[in-house]
Amino acid sequence: MIDKDGFERPDTTDEHMREIVNDKRDLVFNDQYSYRPRSIFFRAWASVFRFMAICVFNPFMRLSRGLKIFGKENRKKLRHKGFVMTCNHVYLLDDLSVGTNVFATRKIYFTTLAQNIRRPMVGFWLRSLGGIPIPAGSLSGMKKFNDDISFLLKKHKPVLFNPEAAMWPFYREIRPFKRGAFQAAVRNDVPVLPIVALFKRKKKRNGKFKYFLTFALCNPIYVDKNLATEREQIDDLTQRAYQTTKSVAEEWYQIQDCGFDDQVGKPKIKTRNLVFENDKWKVEKK
Repeated sequence: MIDKDGFERPDTTDEHMREIVNDKRDLVFNDQYSYRPRSIFFRAWASVFRFMAICVFNPFMRLSRGLKIFGKENRKKLRHKGFVMTCNHVYLLDDLSVGTNVFATRKIYFTTLAQNIRRPMVGFWLRSLGGIPIPAGSLSGMKKFNDDISFLLKKHKPVLFNPEAAMWPFYREIRPFKRGAFQAAVRNDVPVLPIVALFKRKKKRNGKFKYFLTFALCNPIYVDKNLATEREQIDDLTQRAYQTTKSVAEEWYQIQDCGFDDQVGKPKIKTRNLVFENDKWKVEKK
């Protein structure tokens, strides 16, 4: 299908747009694989590598993508707690940016495709930064995966999921959410922190566009204990996180001209003039 910005997208919302190549590392993601690193030597290396990545990647994102972060106060509400994070998957480096920019002072873990971890060097770097492969197709591996996710959450570690399942670069709409992240939240009785990735763009002289990235951290969402069954709790949490993410994204693109063709006539608002409170955008004149 062709979206409203003229980009060709897959017909199904969870289908990947980019083929992962060179996934040649001989790794088997079953119940014998350690989805959370246990080696003290690897953890020591991961701490050093993460520090180096923050020193490089943090300024890189701010300079190349003009990265802005709203809703930082919502991180404080979950200090010293384990929780699940969700983010729409619309940028190749969005997970890494959440780990090195949004949560530079706190180690997070993020789920990723098993093929990414099988890529030489790239897979090792992702693991070092907190990447956890999703063992699709292995029942025993999925059980071990869920057990290790539960261990991390109980140890007060944040875990990031991309509930849209596939990465669609610079896609403005919010695609349907899968239930996996919310199942983990319900079964471990932890809140969900929805994060919304948003864009502005500017046309360059060569006719291509440069994109500027903003993250909005929403209010944490908690499991509704009044619902009778686990399935009802998961479905309710999924729907509330989806509606929050969708509402924040829609309002962002509705109130201002972000450089897209269907926004002609809308006011051009500088990001520094925007305020994000209680999952709502406000324009503040300075």
